[in-house]
Amino acid sequence: MIRLLLIVIAVDAMRNIVENIYFGLLWGGNYGIFSEIFAQVLSQPSLLIIPKVLNVLAACCVLVLLVFRHLPDALLDKDRAESKLEETEQRFRMLVDSVREYAIYMLDLDGNITSWNAGAERIKGYKAEEAIGMNESVFYTVADRQSGAPALAIARARSEGHYETRAERVRKDGSTFWATIAVNAIYNTNDEIIGFAKVTKDITESHTAAKLLEYQAHHDQLTGLLNRSSLYGDMHSKLNADHEIGLAIFDLDGFKEINDTEGHIAGDRILQQVAKRIVAQAGPSARVYRLGGDEFVVLDLGRDALALASTVERILRELEKEFVIAGVRQAIGASAGIAFASDEVDPEIMLANADLALYDAKAAGGRRYSAFTPMMRAQAQARRSLDMQLHRAFENQEFVLYFQPQVRLADSAIVGAEALLRWNHPEHGLIKPAAFIDALANSSVALECGRWILNEACQTLADWRARGLHDIRMGVNLFPAQFRDEQLERDITEALLAHSLPCELLEIEITENIALLHDEAIVAALHRLSSLGIKLAFDDFGTGYASLSCLTRYPLSRIKIDRSFIAPISGAGEAAEAAIVRPMTTMAHYLGLEVIAEGIETVEQVEFLRSLGCEEGQGYFYSEPVPGRIFEQLLSQEHLRAGAA
Repeated sequence: MIRLLLIVIAVDAMRNIVENIYFGLLWGGNYGIFSEIFAQVLSQPSLLIIPKVLNVLAACCVLVLLVFRHLPDALLDKDRAESKLEETEQRFRMLVDSVREYAIYMLDLDGNITSWNAGAERIKGYKAEEAIGMNESVFYTVADRQSGAPALAIARARSEGHYETRAERVRKDGSTFWATIAVNAIYNTNDEIIGFAKVTKDITESHTAAKLLEYQAHHDQLTGLLNRSSLYGDMHSKLNADHEIGLAIFDLDGFKEINDTEGHIAGDRILQQVAKRIVAQAGPSARVYRLGGDEFVVLDLGRDALALASTVERILRELEKEFVIAGVRQAIGASAGIAFASDEVDPEIMLANADLALYDAKAAGGRRYSAFTPMMRAQAQARRSLDMQLHRAFENQEFVLYFQPQVRLADSAIVGAEALLRWNHPEHGLIKPAAFIDALANSSVALECGRWILNEACQTLADWRARGLHDIRMGVNLFPAQFRDEQLERDITEALLAHSLPCELLEIEITENIALLHDEAIVAALHRLSSLGIKLAFDDFGTGYASLSCLTRYPLSRIKIDRSFIAPISGAGEAAEAAIVRPMTTMAHYLGLEVIAEGIETVEQVEFLRSLGCEEGQGYFYSEPVPGRIFEQLLSQEHLRAGAA
């Protein structure tokens, strides 16, 4: 290149030198500087053309040199550039085709496809020869096409130049998939849009997983109903929008027993059937939720109290019907509490109100509903206050034991004592258990208090023995929490060992609410205790719902006939009462159980019970419950006189 440049410069320089010499001689001859002959010769027309010819020849030389020296290189460079461009395009096409996770294709201004990669073939199902020339609207769902979505997409791409979205699209076989879509406008050198590039990715799997997570976050997995989170969300939105709503909460009666006896699989099947029955009866204006366990909620979007009450009654009747699980018929039933929204409540308070109404329905025997009233909240606050006082009473050792004699009816000899709890309140004095025992049984100190009662009763009996008084049986009532506690057996045996008491001097009394638990672990533990010689009495027999099978299921030593059956007995009219007490006594004796009658207050009752063969009795006829020191005095008597205390 440098050599060619030097040659061109040299040719041009020679031309300039020759031309300048020629015109210099011509000018000098004309003006007398040189001989006139130069002017005469050089001024001839034929010679004047020589500089021009030299200019042309020099230009031709330069052009020839440039053509023969650089034209091949220029042509070669062009070929190389075209080859490189083609190679780049091939590499780009290979790169685009190798990205099989993405559908990459081009569109003209009308949405017709102009290019199509292998990823598009895989995702959308069309081969390149099928797709090119088609309009992209074929990938839209029918609903999108009817709404004009394809045209709107083209208009948006024209106005924005680039956008990304997520939408449902259709494959060649008609199946749908979810995709992320990126759209870019293609511009020419004049900055005009000449088409569009689209990149699509199939995200069906992640979209489905996200939808599943969202569903699980708002639905109960067992029943498919909406869950507690959804309930609060719906209540907030409805209340904020000034909607009047009513709410009913349902709790199954007896479900725990079925769950414990038939197993959790059977329990789950019942919950699923319960959900279906509630949904079927709730009606179109209601939504149904499962809060967990065996609690369900119906949220009524209207505030018609009568309509909601009618719906609740209908649901309760439906749940009274038998359930068939694995060919076995099961009966449960349910209770419900109703609450309505008002201007000053929020969802949490409203649900709490429904809970209070549910508590009231269960306290009334269950299988019914109650509607919330402000009095229920006052009662709940009173219960909480009482619970706090019971905690304080236990911590301050305000509880004391009283003892009521159990007498052999044949000779009025004391053969046992029942330990009964009293509350020595610092302000109200001695409080009988009817005022607090149910609250104490359901409090968090029930377990500790029950252990204290057991140990205190055993220690008192040990003290009487140490003073030389004759041995008697000590009856102790335990709280349900103790029977549910795995340490029951250990607590009883440790109490006996700690006070050196023979096992046969302790009698544990169970009530029907314990028997109805149907807990195999409790039954097994009581059988082990019975094998050690510890007695077991069925208290308040005949007053509840326990079946007669409990008499054989538990290792009982005696039954205690409730005072409600003894009180009506009188010398003047025994027939009606005998029709109940007599078969109870006969049945117990047939099963090898002894009988003790509670609440004896008259001599006529004593004589009647003796005639039935009832072995023992207790009641005010013999003595009211008394402190331990007074009971010692009763034990010193050979026979207990009527009204001794």
